[in-house]
Amino acid sequence: MKKHYESLLLDSDGLRQGDVRLSWLGTAGTFISDGETGILIDPYVSRFRISAVAFRFPLKPDRTLIRNWVEKLGRGKINAVIVSHSHFDHVADAPYFAIETDAPLIGTESTINVGRGTGIDESKLLPVKPGQTMQFGNFTVKFIESVHGPALLGRIPFPGTIDEPLIPPAAAGKYRLGGVFALLITHPAGIILHHGSAGFKPGMYDGIAADVLLLGISGRGNTDQYLENVALQSRAKLVVPIHVDNFFKPLEDGMAFLPTVKFGEFCRKAEKYRAIFMIRTLPFCKEIKILPLNPSPATNANMR
Repeated sequence: MKKHYESLLLDSDGLRQGDVRLSWLGTAGTFISDGETGILIDPYVSRFRISAVAFRFPLKPDRTLIRNWVEKLGRGKINAVIVSHSHFDHVADAPYFAIETDAPLIGTESTINVGRGTGIDESKLLPVKPGQTMQFGNFTVKFIESVHGPALLGRIPFPGTIDEPLIPPAAAGKYRLGGVFALLITHPAGIILHHGSAGFKPGMYDGIAADVLLLGISGRGNTDQYLENVALQSRAKLVVPIHVDNFFKPLEDGMAFLPTVKFGEFCRKAEKYRAIFMIRTLPFCKEIKILPLNPSPATNANMR
Protein backbone atom coordinates (compact mmCIF):
# COMPACT_ATOMS: atom_id res chain seq x y z
CA MET A 1 0.00 0.00 0.00
CA LYS A 2 2.82 2.41 0.84
CA LYS A 3 4.58 1.62 -2.46
CA HIS A 4 1.39 2.51 -4.30
CA TYR A 5 1.16 5.77 -2.36
CA GLU A 6 4.76 6.60 -3.28
CA SER A 7 4.15 5.78 -6.94
CA LEU A 8 1.51 8.54 -7.04
CA LEU A 9 3.60 11.26 -5.40
CA LEU A 10 3.50 14.79 -6.73
CA ASP A 11 6.98 16.12 -7.29
CA SER A 12 8.20 19.68 -7.60
CA ASP A 13 10.14 20.52 -10.75
CA GLY A 14 11.23 23.96 -9.55
CA LEU A 15 9.02 26.78 -8.36
CA ARG A 16 8.43 29.83 -10.50
CA GLN A 17 7.11 33.26 -9.62
CA GLY A 18 3.33 33.13 -9.44
CA ASP A 19 3.19 29.40 -8.70
CA VAL A 20 1.10 28.30 -5.74
CA ARG A 21 2.98 25.87 -3.54
CA LEU A 22 1.76 23.54 -0.82
CA SER A 23 3.36 21.88 2.20
CA TRP A 24 1.45 19.01 3.82
CA LEU A 25 2.02 18.70 7.57
CA GLY A 26 0.07 15.48 7.98
CA THR A 27 -3.63 15.08 8.90
CA ALA A 28 -5.54 17.94 7.22
CA GLY A 29 -2.69 20.37 7.91
CA THR A 30 -1.68 22.32 4.82
CA PHE A 31 0.29 25.47 4.16
CA ILE A 32 -0.65 27.13 0.88
CA SER A 33 1.40 30.06 -0.39
CA ASP A 34 2.13 31.99 -3.57
CA GLY A 35 5.42 33.29 -2.22
CA GLU A 36 3.87 36.52 -1.00
CA THR A 37 0.87 35.38 1.06
CA GLY A 38 0.48 32.18 3.04
CA ILE A 39 -2.56 30.44 4.51
CA LEU A 40 -2.08 27.77 7.16
CA ILE A 41 -4.99 25.33 7.56
CA ASP A 42 -5.48 22.89 10.46
CA PRO A 43 -1.82 22.75 11.56
CA TYR A 44 -1.24 19.88 13.97
CA VAL A 45 2.36 18.93 14.74
CA SER A 46 2.23 17.99 18.45
CA ARG A 47 0.89 14.53 17.51
CA PHE A 48 -0.32 13.27 20.89
CA ARG A 49 0.02 9.54 21.60
CA ILE A 50 -3.06 7.37 21.19
CA SER A 51 -2.83 6.37 24.86
CA ALA A 52 -3.04 10.02 25.93
CA VAL A 53 -6.15 10.48 23.80
CA ALA A 54 -7.80 7.21 24.81
CA PHE A 55 -7.19 7.65 28.54
CA ARG A 56 -8.27 11.30 28.49
CA PHE A 57 -4.96 12.70 29.63
CA PRO A 58 -4.55 16.48 29.30
CA LEU A 59 -3.02 17.25 25.91
CA LYS A 60 -0.28 19.87 26.04
CA PRO A 61 0.68 21.39 22.66
CA ASP A 62 4.42 21.28 22.00
CA ARG A 63 5.35 24.97 21.81
CA THR A 64 8.95 24.25 20.83
CA LEU A 65 7.91 22.02 17.96
CA ILE A 66 5.34 24.59 16.81
CA ARG A 67 7.99 27.32 16.90
CA ASN A 68 10.34 25.15 14.84
CA TRP A 69 7.65 24.61 12.23
CA VAL A 70 6.92 28.32 12.07
CA GLU A 71 10.58 28.85 11.19
CA LYS A 72 10.51 26.07 8.58
CA LEU A 73 7.45 27.48 6.86
CA GLY A 74 8.60 31.09 7.18
CA ARG A 75 7.63 33.22 10.16
CA GLY A 76 6.72 36.21 8.03
CA LYS A 77 4.89 34.20 5.38
CA ILE A 78 1.92 32.96 7.43
CA ASN A 79 -0.87 35.53 7.09
CA ALA A 80 -3.82 33.52 8.39
CA VAL A 81 -4.41 30.40 10.49
CA ILE A 82 -7.71 28.76 9.53
CA VAL A 83 -9.36 25.85 11.34
CA SER A 84 -11.95 23.70 9.57
CA HIS A 85 -13.41 22.23 12.78
CA SER A 86 -12.48 21.99 16.44
CA HIS A 87 -11.34 18.43 17.08
CA PHE A 88 -7.92 18.30 18.72
CA ASP A 89 -6.12 17.10 15.58
CA HIS A 90 -7.24 20.26 13.77
CA VAL A 91 -7.31 23.00 16.42
CA ALA A 92 -5.09 22.16 19.40
CA ASP A 93 -1.91 23.66 17.89
CA ALA A 94 -3.55 26.33 15.74
CA PRO A 95 -3.74 29.14 18.35
CA TYR A 96 -0.01 28.81 19.03
CA PHE A 97 0.81 29.07 15.33
CA ALA A 98 -1.29 32.23 15.33
CA ILE A 99 0.52 33.57 18.39
CA GLU A 100 3.97 32.84 16.92
CA THR A 101 3.16 34.57 13.62
CA ASP A 102 0.83 37.32 14.87
CA ALA A 103 -1.70 36.02 12.33
CA PRO A 104 -5.45 35.91 12.95
CA LEU A 105 -7.06 32.67 14.11
CA ILE A 106 -10.13 32.01 11.98
CA GLY A 107 -12.94 29.48 12.40
CA THR A 108 -16.19 28.68 14.17
CA GLU A 109 -17.16 30.03 17.57
CA SER A 110 -15.79 26.78 19.03
CA THR A 111 -12.42 27.46 17.43
CA ILE A 112 -12.53 31.03 18.72
CA ASN A 113 -13.09 29.72 22.25
CA VAL A 114 -9.99 27.55 21.91
CA GLY A 115 -8.11 30.69 20.91
CA ARG A 116 -9.51 32.59 23.90
CA GLY A 117 -8.28 29.83 26.20
CA THR A 118 -4.71 30.43 25.03
CA GLY A 119 -4.96 34.16 25.67
CA ILE A 120 -5.01 35.41 22.08
CA ASP A 121 -6.08 39.03 21.84
CA GLU A 122 -9.72 39.38 20.81
CA SER A 123 -8.73 41.47 17.79
CA LYS A 124 -6.90 38.43 16.38
CA LEU A 125 -9.89 36.09 16.73
CA LEU A 126 -12.09 36.08 13.62
CA PRO A 127 -15.25 33.95 13.78
CA VAL A 128 -16.80 33.06 10.43
CA LYS A 129 -20.17 31.83 9.21
CA PRO A 130 -21.01 29.47 6.34
CA GLY A 131 -20.93 31.27 3.01
CA GLN A 132 -18.59 34.00 4.23
CA THR A 133 -15.53 34.95 2.18
CA MET A 134 -12.20 36.46 3.22
CA GLN A 135 -9.35 37.94 1.20
CA PHE A 136 -5.66 37.33 1.89
CA GLY A 137 -3.40 38.83 -0.75
CA ASN A 138 -4.37 37.17 -4.02
CA PHE A 139 -6.23 34.38 -2.22
CA THR A 140 -9.98 34.44 -1.68
CA VAL A 141 -11.27 31.89 0.83
CA LYS A 142 -14.94 30.90 0.92
CA PHE A 143 -16.21 28.96 3.95
CA ILE A 144 -18.62 26.21 2.87
CA GLU A 145 -20.71 24.41 5.47
CA SER A 146 -19.91 20.70 5.68
CA VAL A 147 -20.24 17.80 8.12
CA HIS A 148 -17.83 15.38 9.77
CA GLY A 149 -17.45 11.81 8.57
CA PRO A 150 -18.55 8.81 10.70
CA ALA A 151 -15.02 8.26 11.97
CA LEU A 152 -15.56 6.26 15.17
CA LEU A 153 -17.60 3.06 14.81
CA GLY A 154 -20.01 4.85 12.49
CA ARG A 155 -20.37 7.87 14.77
CA ILE A 156 -18.93 11.35 14.85
CA PRO A 157 -16.44 11.64 17.73
CA PHE A 158 -16.69 14.41 20.31
CA PRO A 159 -19.86 16.09 19.01
CA GLY A 160 -21.17 19.38 20.35
CA THR A 161 -19.68 22.83 20.67
CA ILE A 162 -17.06 24.58 22.82
CA ASP A 163 -19.06 27.28 24.55
CA GLU A 164 -16.46 28.88 26.81
CA PRO A 165 -12.71 29.47 26.64
CA LEU A 166 -10.87 26.14 26.57
CA ILE A 167 -7.65 26.43 28.56
CA PRO A 168 -4.95 23.91 27.64
CA PRO A 169 -3.83 21.34 28.51
CA ALA A 170 -7.22 19.70 28.00
CA ALA A 171 -8.39 16.17 27.23
CA ALA A 172 -9.26 15.24 23.64
CA GLY A 173 -12.96 15.07 24.48
CA LYS A 174 -12.94 18.74 25.45
CA TYR A 175 -12.13 19.63 21.84
CA ARG A 176 -15.68 19.29 20.61
CA LEU A 177 -16.51 19.34 16.93
CA GLY A 178 -18.21 22.72 16.59
CA GLY A 179 -19.21 23.46 13.00
CA VAL A 180 -17.37 22.05 9.99
CA PHE A 181 -16.09 24.01 7.01
CA ALA A 182 -14.71 23.10 3.63
CA LEU A 183 -12.58 25.87 2.17
CA LEU A 184 -12.77 27.02 -1.43
CA ILE A 185 -9.49 28.83 -2.09
CA THR A 186 -9.38 30.90 -5.27
CA HIS A 187 -6.18 32.37 -6.72
CA PRO A 188 -5.28 33.70 -10.18
CA ALA A 189 -3.32 30.46 -10.68
CA GLY A 190 -6.36 28.26 -10.02
CA ILE A 191 -8.79 26.94 -7.43
CA ILE A 192 -8.07 24.62 -4.50
CA LEU A 193 -10.82 22.97 -2.48
CA HIS A 194 -9.77 21.87 1.00
CA HIS A 195 -12.25 19.21 2.14
CA GLY A 196 -10.48 18.09 5.28
CA SER A 197 -13.23 16.14 7.04
CA ALA A 198 -14.69 13.10 5.29
CA GLY A 199 -18.39 13.91 5.44
CA PHE A 200 -20.53 15.90 3.04
CA LYS A 201 -23.83 17.70 2.64
CA PRO A 202 -25.65 16.66 -0.56
CA GLY A 203 -25.44 19.46 -3.11
CA MET A 204 -22.82 21.43 -1.18
CA TYR A 205 -20.69 21.76 -4.32
CA ASP A 206 -23.41 22.63 -6.81
CA GLY A 207 -22.03 25.25 -9.21
CA ILE A 208 -18.42 24.81 -8.05
CA ALA A 209 -15.47 23.81 -10.24
CA ALA A 210 -12.11 23.19 -8.54
CA ASP A 211 -8.76 22.47 -10.11
CA VAL A 212 -7.38 20.66 -7.05
CA LEU A 213 -9.32 18.82 -4.35
CA LEU A 214 -7.50 18.13 -1.08
CA LEU A 215 -9.70 15.31 0.14
CA GLY A 216 -9.69 14.02 3.71
CA ILE A 217 -10.35 10.27 3.50
CA SER A 218 -10.03 9.12 7.11
CA GLY A 219 -13.39 8.03 8.55
CA ARG A 220 -15.20 8.51 5.25
CA GLY A 221 -17.96 5.93 5.36
CA ASN A 222 -19.15 4.77 1.92
CA THR A 223 -16.37 5.55 -0.57
CA ASP A 224 -18.58 5.50 -3.67
CA GLN A 225 -21.01 8.02 -2.21
CA TYR A 226 -18.15 10.17 -0.98
CA LEU A 227 -16.47 10.34 -4.37
CA GLU A 228 -19.75 11.04 -6.14
CA ASN A 229 -20.78 13.86 -3.80
CA VAL A 230 -17.39 15.52 -3.35
CA ALA A 231 -14.87 14.64 -6.07
CA LEU A 232 -17.37 14.48 -8.95
CA GLN A 233 -19.66 17.23 -7.69
CA SER A 234 -16.76 19.68 -7.31
CA ARG A 235 -15.55 18.83 -10.85
CA ALA A 236 -11.98 18.49 -9.58
CA LYS A 237 -9.26 17.73 -12.11
CA LEU A 238 -6.74 16.57 -9.52
CA VAL A 239 -7.76 14.74 -6.32
CA VAL A 240 -5.16 14.58 -3.55
CA PRO A 241 -5.96 12.43 -0.48
CA ILE A 242 -5.08 14.01 2.86
CA HIS A 243 -5.78 12.95 6.46
CA VAL A 244 -4.43 9.50 5.55
CA ASP A 245 -1.53 9.36 7.99
CA ASN A 246 -1.20 7.96 11.49
CA PHE A 247 -1.42 11.20 13.47
CA PHE A 248 -0.57 9.43 16.73
CA LYS A 249 3.04 9.13 15.56
CA PRO A 250 5.58 11.99 15.54
CA LEU A 251 6.09 13.80 12.25
CA GLU A 252 9.80 12.96 12.31
CA ASP A 253 8.91 9.25 12.07
CA GLY A 254 7.73 9.87 8.52
CA MET A 255 4.58 8.89 6.66
CA ALA A 256 2.64 5.91 8.00
CA PHE A 257 -0.99 5.14 7.26
CA LEU A 258 -3.70 5.40 9.87
CA PRO A 259 -4.68 1.71 10.23
CA THR A 260 -8.35 2.35 9.44
CA VAL A 261 -7.85 4.60 6.40
CA LYS A 262 -8.23 1.86 3.72
CA PHE A 263 -6.10 3.69 1.17
CA GLY A 264 -6.08 0.78 -1.26
CA GLU A 265 -9.86 0.55 -1.29
CA PHE A 266 -10.11 4.28 -1.88
CA CYS A 267 -7.78 4.07 -4.89
CA ARG A 268 -9.64 1.10 -6.37
CA LYS A 269 -12.95 2.97 -6.14
CA ALA A 270 -11.43 6.14 -7.58
CA GLU A 271 -9.86 4.29 -10.50
CA LYS A 272 -13.14 4.13 -12.42
CA TYR A 273 -13.11 7.94 -12.62
CA ARG A 274 -9.63 8.21 -14.09
CA ALA A 275 -11.02 9.81 -17.28
CA ILE A 276 -12.46 12.61 -15.09
CA PHE A 277 -9.79 13.25 -12.47
CA MET A 278 -6.32 12.12 -11.49
CA ILE A 279 -5.36 10.78 -8.09
CA ARG A 280 -1.97 11.94 -6.82
CA THR A 281 -0.42 11.96 -3.34
CA LEU A 282 1.65 14.41 -1.31
CA PRO A 283 5.15 14.04 0.04
CA PHE A 284 5.35 14.35 3.79
CA CYS A 285 6.43 17.78 5.03
CA LYS A 286 7.90 18.94 1.73
CA GLU A 287 6.98 21.96 -0.38
CA ILE A 288 5.65 21.20 -3.86
CA LYS A 289 4.03 23.16 -6.67
CA ILE A 290 0.25 22.65 -6.70
CA LEU A 291 -0.94 25.35 -9.15
CA PRO A 292 -1.23 26.09 -11.96
CA LEU A 293 -2.01 22.67 -13.39
CA ASN A 294 -0.45 22.00 -16.73
CA PRO A 295 -2.88 22.10 -19.68
CA SER A 296 -2.40 18.37 -20.20
CA PRO A 297 -2.35 16.81 -16.73
CA ALA A 298 -1.66 13.32 -18.03
CA THR A 299 1.75 14.49 -19.26
CA ASN A 300 2.45 16.83 -16.34
CA ALA A 301 6.16 16.58 -15.64
CA ASN A 302 5.43 17.25 -11.98
CA MET A 303 3.36 14.07 -11.70
CA ARG A 304 5.20 10.79 -11.83
